[in-house]
Amino acid sequence: MTVTVLGATGKTGGTVAARLLAAGVKVKAVGRSADKLTALQKRGAEAIEADVADGAALTEALRGSDAAYLMIPGDITKPDLLGQYGRAAEAIERAVRDAGVRRAVFLSSLGGEATAATGPIVGLHGAEERLRRIDGLALLILRPGYFYENSYGTLGLIKHQGINGGAIDPGVAMPTIAAADIGNVAADALLASDFSGVVVRELTGPRDLTMAEVTGLLGKAIGKPDLSYVRFPAEGFVAGLEAAGFSTDAARLFLEMATAFNQGLVGPQPGTEKVRTATSFESFADAYAQAYRAAP
Repeated sequence: MTVTVLGATGKTGGTVAARLLAAGVKVKAVGRSADKLTALQKRGAEAIEADVADGAALTEALRGSDAAYLMIPGDITKPDLLGQYGRAAEAIERAVRDAGVRRAVFLSSLGGEATAATGPIVGLHGAEERLRRIDGLALLILRPGYFYENSYGTLGLIKHQGINGGAIDPGVAMPTIAAADIGNVAADALLASDFSGVVVRELTGPRDLTMAEVTGLLGKAIGKPDLSYVRFPAEGFVAGLEAAGFSTDAARLFLEMATAFNQGLVGPQPGTEKVRTATSFESFADAYAQAYRAAP
Protein backbone atom coordinates (compact mmCIF):
# COMPACT_ATOMS: atom_id res chain seq x y z
CA MET A 1 0.00 0.00 0.00
CA THR A 2 1.15 3.52 -0.82
CA VAL A 3 -0.17 6.47 1.21
CA THR A 4 0.52 10.16 0.66
CA VAL A 5 0.66 12.17 3.89
CA LEU A 6 0.17 15.93 3.77
CA GLY A 7 1.69 17.93 6.61
CA ALA A 8 4.04 15.04 7.25
CA THR A 9 6.30 17.07 9.54
CA GLY A 10 3.43 18.48 11.59
CA LYS A 11 1.80 17.48 14.86
CA THR A 12 -0.68 15.00 13.41
CA GLY A 13 0.84 14.17 10.02
CA GLY A 14 4.15 13.29 11.64
CA THR A 15 2.43 10.66 13.75
CA VAL A 16 0.56 9.31 10.73
CA ALA A 17 3.74 9.02 8.66
CA ALA A 18 5.70 7.35 11.47
CA ARG A 19 2.97 4.82 12.17
CA LEU A 20 2.56 3.92 8.50
CA LEU A 21 6.30 3.52 7.98
CA ALA A 22 6.52 1.26 11.03
CA ALA A 23 3.77 -0.89 9.52
CA GLY A 24 5.69 -1.31 6.26
CA VAL A 25 3.55 1.05 4.19
CA LYS A 26 5.17 3.05 1.39
CA VAL A 27 4.81 6.68 2.46
CA LYS A 28 4.99 9.79 0.31
CA ALA A 29 5.71 12.50 2.89
CA VAL A 30 4.64 15.97 1.76
CA GLY A 31 5.79 19.11 3.56
CA ARG A 32 6.80 22.70 2.97
CA SER A 33 10.37 22.25 4.21
CA ALA A 34 12.80 19.81 2.63
CA ASP A 35 15.04 20.01 5.70
CA LYS A 36 12.24 18.95 8.03
CA LEU A 37 11.41 16.01 5.77
CA THR A 38 14.92 14.57 6.09
CA ALA A 39 14.16 12.49 9.20
CA LEU A 40 11.23 10.75 7.49
CA GLN A 41 13.28 10.24 4.35
CA LYS A 42 15.95 8.45 6.42
CA ARG A 43 13.23 6.12 7.69
CA GLY A 44 12.25 5.21 4.13
CA ALA A 45 9.65 7.79 3.13
CA GLU A 46 9.67 9.52 -0.23
CA ALA A 47 10.12 13.19 0.64
CA ILE A 48 8.13 15.68 -1.44
CA GLU A 49 8.50 19.40 -0.90
CA ALA A 50 5.25 21.04 -1.92
CA ASP A 51 2.71 23.62 -0.82
CA VAL A 52 -0.85 22.40 -0.26
CA ALA A 53 -2.15 25.20 -2.47
CA ASP A 54 -0.10 23.92 -5.45
CA GLY A 55 -2.57 21.67 -7.23
CA ALA A 56 -0.12 20.40 -9.86
CA ALA A 57 2.49 19.44 -7.25
CA LEU A 58 -0.13 17.73 -5.10
CA THR A 59 -1.44 15.78 -8.08
CA GLU A 60 2.02 14.39 -8.72
CA ALA A 61 2.45 13.58 -5.03
CA LEU A 62 -0.88 11.75 -4.89
CA ARG A 63 -0.53 9.92 -8.19
CA GLY A 64 -0.21 6.17 -7.64
CA SER A 65 -1.35 6.37 -4.01
CA ASP A 66 -3.93 3.98 -2.62
CA ALA A 67 -4.93 6.46 0.08
CA ALA A 68 -4.05 9.84 1.54
CA TYR A 69 -4.00 11.79 4.77
CA LEU A 70 -5.21 15.27 3.91
CA MET A 71 -4.94 18.44 5.97
CA ILE A 72 -4.52 22.18 5.54
CA PRO A 73 -1.82 23.87 7.63
CA GLY A 74 -3.21 27.36 8.22
CA ASP A 75 -0.74 30.20 7.74
CA ILE A 76 -1.50 32.78 10.45
CA THR A 77 0.66 35.38 8.69
CA LYS A 78 -1.60 35.50 5.61
CA PRO A 79 -3.66 38.69 5.20
CA ASP A 80 -6.58 36.56 3.97
CA LEU A 81 -6.56 33.35 6.03
CA LEU A 82 -9.89 31.99 4.81
CA GLY A 83 -8.76 32.71 1.26
CA GLN A 84 -5.68 30.61 1.91
CA TYR A 85 -7.86 27.76 3.19
CA GLY A 86 -10.06 28.08 0.12
CA ARG A 87 -7.16 27.96 -2.32
CA ALA A 88 -5.66 24.95 -0.55
CA ALA A 89 -9.01 23.15 -0.47
CA GLU A 90 -9.49 23.74 -4.20
CA ALA A 91 -5.98 22.43 -4.94
CA ILE A 92 -6.48 19.33 -2.77
CA GLU A 93 -9.84 18.55 -4.35
CA ARG A 94 -8.40 18.88 -7.85
CA ALA A 95 -5.37 16.76 -6.98
CA VAL A 96 -7.45 13.96 -5.42
CA ARG A 97 -9.68 13.89 -8.50
CA ASP A 98 -6.88 14.06 -11.06
CA ALA A 99 -4.68 11.51 -9.28
CA GLY A 100 -7.59 9.09 -8.87
CA VAL A 101 -7.21 8.61 -5.12
CA ARG A 102 -10.03 6.41 -3.83
CA ARG A 103 -9.59 6.64 -0.04
CA ALA A 104 -8.71 9.58 2.20
CA VAL A 105 -8.72 10.80 5.79
CA PHE A 106 -9.22 14.55 6.17
CA LEU A 107 -8.33 16.50 9.30
CA SER A 108 -11.10 18.97 10.08
CA SER A 109 -12.29 20.23 13.49
CA LEU A 110 -15.22 20.16 15.83
CA GLY A 111 -17.49 22.84 14.45
CA GLY A 112 -16.72 21.74 10.89
CA GLU A 113 -20.43 21.48 10.15
CA ALA A 114 -20.92 25.25 10.62
CA THR A 115 -20.96 27.57 7.62
CA ALA A 116 -20.10 30.78 9.48
CA ALA A 117 -19.06 32.42 12.79
CA THR A 118 -16.39 29.89 13.78
CA GLY A 119 -13.25 31.68 12.55
CA PRO A 120 -10.71 29.55 10.68
CA ILE A 121 -12.89 26.46 11.16
CA VAL A 122 -15.11 27.88 8.40
CA GLY A 123 -12.21 27.20 6.03
CA LEU A 124 -12.23 23.54 7.06
CA HIS A 125 -15.97 23.36 6.46
CA GLY A 126 -15.37 24.51 2.89
CA ALA A 127 -12.74 21.82 2.40
CA GLU A 128 -15.07 19.15 3.81
CA GLU A 129 -17.73 20.14 1.30
CA ARG A 130 -15.32 20.00 -1.63
CA LEU A 131 -14.10 16.52 -0.70
CA ARG A 132 -17.63 15.24 -0.14
CA ARG A 133 -18.42 16.00 -3.78
CA ILE A 134 -15.77 13.65 -5.20
CA ASP A 135 -17.60 10.62 -6.61
CA GLY A 136 -16.26 7.27 -5.46
CA LEU A 137 -14.01 8.68 -2.72
CA ALA A 138 -14.17 6.83 0.60
CA LEU A 139 -13.76 9.79 2.93
CA LEU A 140 -13.23 9.81 6.67
CA ILE A 141 -13.55 13.31 8.15
CA LEU A 142 -11.92 13.66 11.55
CA ARG A 143 -13.25 16.44 13.76
CA PRO A 144 -11.04 16.71 16.84
CA GLY A 145 -11.45 19.05 19.78
CA TYR A 146 -9.11 21.77 21.04
CA PHE A 147 -5.48 20.60 20.81
CA TYR A 148 -3.55 20.32 24.07
CA GLU A 149 -0.60 21.71 22.13
CA ASN A 150 -2.37 25.06 21.69
CA SER A 151 -1.15 25.74 25.23
CA TYR A 152 2.37 26.26 23.86
CA GLY A 153 1.09 29.51 22.37
CA THR A 154 0.95 31.10 25.83
CA LEU A 155 4.19 29.65 27.18
CA GLY A 156 5.97 33.00 26.85
CA LEU A 157 3.09 34.80 28.55
CA ILE A 158 3.25 32.41 31.49
CA LYS A 159 7.04 32.53 31.70
CA HIS A 160 7.46 36.29 31.49
CA GLN A 161 4.22 37.73 32.86
CA GLY A 162 3.19 35.03 35.31
CA ILE A 163 -0.33 34.57 33.93
CA ASN A 164 -2.13 32.46 31.37
CA GLY A 165 -4.74 34.11 29.22
CA GLY A 166 -6.87 34.22 26.12
CA ALA A 167 -10.28 35.14 24.74
CA ILE A 168 -12.07 31.95 25.82
CA ASP A 169 -14.08 32.33 29.02
CA PRO A 170 -12.35 30.53 31.92
CA GLY A 171 -15.38 28.41 32.81
CA VAL A 172 -16.30 27.11 29.33
CA ALA A 173 -15.81 23.34 29.15
CA MET A 174 -14.20 22.34 25.86
CA PRO A 175 -13.49 18.95 24.27
CA THR A 176 -9.69 18.68 24.22
CA ILE A 177 -7.23 16.20 22.74
CA ALA A 178 -3.55 15.41 22.16
CA ALA A 179 -2.37 15.85 18.57
CA ALA A 180 -0.59 12.48 18.56
CA ASP A 181 -3.87 10.75 19.41
CA ILE A 182 -5.45 12.31 16.32
CA GLY A 183 -2.57 11.00 14.21
CA ASN A 184 -2.96 7.54 15.68
CA VAL A 185 -6.69 7.43 14.91
CA ALA A 186 -5.97 8.52 11.33
CA ALA A 187 -3.20 5.94 10.92
CA ASP A 188 -5.41 3.17 12.31
CA ALA A 189 -8.14 4.04 9.82
CA LEU A 190 -5.73 4.12 6.88
CA LEU A 191 -4.20 0.80 7.85
CA ALA A 192 -7.57 -0.88 8.37
CA SER A 193 -9.17 0.70 5.25
CA ASP A 194 -12.51 -0.06 6.89
CA PHE A 195 -14.58 3.00 5.99
CA SER A 196 -16.71 3.72 2.93
CA GLY A 197 -18.81 6.56 1.66
CA VAL A 198 -18.46 9.68 3.84
CA VAL A 199 -17.91 9.15 7.55
CA VAL A 200 -17.59 11.90 10.16
CA ARG A 201 -15.77 10.91 13.35
CA GLU A 202 -15.46 13.27 16.31
CA LEU A 203 -12.35 12.90 18.46
CA THR A 204 -11.94 14.03 22.06
CA GLY A 205 -9.60 13.22 24.90
CA PRO A 206 -10.54 11.59 28.21
CA ARG A 207 -12.49 14.60 29.48
CA ASP A 208 -13.55 18.12 28.61
CA LEU A 209 -11.57 20.92 30.26
CA THR A 210 -12.06 24.60 31.00
CA MET A 211 -9.25 27.09 30.53
CA ALA A 212 -9.23 27.53 34.31
CA GLU A 213 -8.60 23.80 34.71
CA VAL A 214 -5.98 23.80 31.95
CA THR A 215 -4.18 26.68 33.67
CA GLY A 216 -4.27 24.92 37.03
CA LEU A 217 -2.79 21.74 35.58
CA LEU A 218 -0.06 23.65 33.75
CA GLY A 219 0.71 25.66 36.88
CA LYS A 220 1.03 22.51 38.96
CA ALA A 221 3.37 20.95 36.38
CA ILE A 222 5.70 23.97 36.22
CA GLY A 223 5.75 24.60 39.95
CA LYS A 224 3.38 27.58 39.93
CA PRO A 225 0.24 26.24 41.63
CA ASP A 226 -1.24 29.74 41.92
CA LEU A 227 -1.04 30.42 38.16
CA SER A 228 -4.21 32.25 37.09
CA TYR A 229 -6.08 32.57 33.81
CA VAL A 230 -7.05 36.03 32.56
CA ARG A 231 -9.88 36.52 30.06
CA PHE A 232 -8.53 39.23 27.74
CA PRO A 233 -10.83 41.83 26.17
CA ALA A 234 -11.37 41.39 22.44
CA GLU A 235 -9.11 44.18 21.21
CA GLY A 236 -6.35 43.27 23.66
CA PHE A 237 -6.49 39.66 22.48
CA VAL A 238 -6.24 40.72 18.84
CA ALA A 239 -3.36 43.09 19.57
CA GLY A 240 -1.49 40.35 21.43
CA LEU A 241 -1.82 37.96 18.50
CA GLU A 242 -0.65 40.64 16.07
CA ALA A 243 2.41 41.22 18.25
CA ALA A 244 3.07 37.47 18.07
CA GLY A 245 3.10 37.52 14.24
CA PHE A 246 -0.55 36.98 13.31
CA SER A 247 -1.98 39.02 10.48
CA THR A 248 -4.86 41.28 11.53
CA ASP A 249 -7.25 39.07 9.57
CA ALA A 250 -6.00 35.87 11.24
CA ALA A 251 -6.10 37.47 14.70
CA ARG A 252 -9.73 38.52 14.24
CA LEU A 253 -10.67 35.07 12.95
CA PHE A 254 -9.10 33.49 16.04
CA LEU A 255 -11.11 35.90 18.17
CA GLU A 256 -14.23 34.76 16.31
CA MET A 257 -13.31 31.12 17.00
CA ALA A 258 -12.86 31.86 20.71
CA THR A 259 -16.26 33.55 20.73
CA ALA A 260 -17.74 30.47 19.07
CA PHE A 261 -16.38 28.32 21.91
CA ASN A 262 -17.83 30.76 24.44
CA GLN A 263 -21.24 30.57 22.76
CA GLY A 264 -21.24 26.77 22.50
CA LEU A 265 -21.07 26.77 18.70
CA VAL A 266 -18.10 24.37 18.58
CA GLY A 267 -18.81 20.95 20.03
CA PRO A 268 -20.03 17.39 19.41
CA GLN A 269 -23.00 16.95 17.09
CA PRO A 270 -25.82 14.40 17.34
CA GLY A 271 -25.62 11.46 14.99
CA THR A 272 -21.85 11.42 14.46
CA GLU A 273 -19.35 8.75 15.45
CA LYS A 274 -17.45 9.62 18.61
CA VAL A 275 -14.04 8.42 19.81
CA ARG A 276 -12.52 9.16 23.22
CA THR A 277 -8.74 8.94 23.11
CA ALA A 278 -6.47 7.99 26.01
CA THR A 279 -3.80 10.66 26.50
CA SER A 280 -4.55 12.78 29.54
CA PHE A 281 -3.86 16.48 29.82
CA GLU A 282 -1.74 15.71 32.89
CA SER A 283 0.72 13.72 30.76
CA PHE A 284 0.86 16.58 28.25
CA ALA A 285 1.48 19.02 31.12
CA ASP A 286 4.62 17.06 32.03
CA ALA A 287 5.98 17.58 28.51
CA TYR A 288 4.91 21.22 28.66
CA ALA A 289 6.89 21.65 31.87
CA GLN A 290 10.04 20.45 30.13
CA ALA A 291 9.53 23.01 27.34
CA TYR A 292 8.82 25.71 29.94
CA ARG A 293 12.07 25.02 31.79
CA ALA A 294 14.03 25.04 28.51
CA ALA A 295 12.50 28.30 27.24
CA PRO A 296 14.53 31.53 27.60
